Amino acid sequence: MKVKGDPENARLINRSLILNELRMNDMLSRADLARTLKLSKMTISSIVTDLINEQFICETGIGDSMKQGGRKPILLTLSTSELYVIGVDIGKTNTAVSLGNLKGKLIQSSRVPTRRNHDQESILGQISELVNDIIGKSGISRNTILGVGVSIGGLVNKLSGYISLSPDFNWKDVPLKDLLENSLELPVIVDNCSRVMALGEKWHGSASLVNNFFFINVGFGIGSAIVIKDQIYDKNSEFGHIFITGKDVRCDCGNYGCLESVASGQAIERIANEKLAGKQDNWYTARDVAELALKGDIDAKQIFQDAGRYLGRALSMAANLFNPDKIIIGGGVSNSGEILLGPLKDEFDVHSMEIINDTTQIELSELGMDAGVLGAVSLALDNYVFHSDRI
Repeated sequence: MKVKGDPENARLINRSLILNELRMNDMLSRADLARTLKLSKMTISSIVTDLINEQFICETGIGDSMKQGGRKPILLTLSTSELYVIGVDIGKTNTAVSLGNLKGKLIQSSRVPTRRNHDQESILGQISELVNDIIGKSGISRNTILGVGVSIGGLVNKLSGYISLSPDFNWKDVPLKDLLENSLELPVIVDNCSRVMALGEKWHGSASLVNNFFFINVGFGIGSAIVIKDQIYDKNSEFGHIFITGKDVRCDCGNYGCLESVASGQAIERIANEKLAGKQDNWYTARDVAELALKGDIDAKQIFQDAGRYLGRALSMAANLFNPDKIIIGGGVSNSGEILLGPLKDEFDVHSMEIINDTTQIELSELGMDAGVLGAVSLALDNYVFHSDRI
């Protein structure tokens, strides 16, 4: 790939291309890179030498020669034990922190209940403690950490790391990037949790080969992310606040009848504790309701069927609007499996156009509870190593 313009800018772009090619293909020779990227052998050799010296990549083994009797090429791969990033997933219920290598593999992880008072100082203190604990347990030098990726719910400006609003924590106008960089003394990038989870799907999930998909995060609330031509749309996608029902149900956003007010984990809990009162002494969580439904409880099954139908109806609107190749459903509520997915697909089939219905796959995320922190590690790698925005 030839890049016109400033030579240094071209070198930075080519550097990113080489790193991304190695991420996607694991092991390649210098000749493979030159042939695939249509760059000169001299350009490849120069950049690869720099990347080896900076410990981003290393030589690993010998490949097969392309012609009989030819010199066997030295294979290159991403380094996995020299440089690292940290991912932080700040949830209303739990906060997860993981150390990841350059291939995105989680090396050391911790998950704890998020401090209940949710004030900024307390949350920042908890994150600082968890990050320092992870570094200490891993035994690595702090100097080998390239940066920290942070996932949090709310209206987040990725470029500035500024949170306009985070309903989960009742935060407004919080410069989270700056606060965390001061606390951790490491570079930090912050983004909305649903966009971060969608990035995790691109790196680790079933969207690795999908250019256009819609991701919804059904947890305490409902978030979403749009991916078009392999690029995550960086504006806030508030799918949870689509008007979906005429029922007089107030949403946390202040409006009535939003999807989030009838199909989120919070909504499932509220409805369950109204309908199932007396079946157990303690408060029903969404997980409790799912377990009851799986055991055959009719009321619990109905609650999930209703939530699934609302989600399916809303997803048909999104699919009819931009026709994604795939819809991926993540978040804690998605762990309920078929009791949610079955009615969701049935309703989607009814309301989506036939041609869209035939070409759009709907599936649950396979990343489970690690989706957020895997995405946060991917966010840090994308920003501090691969610089995908350059290419």
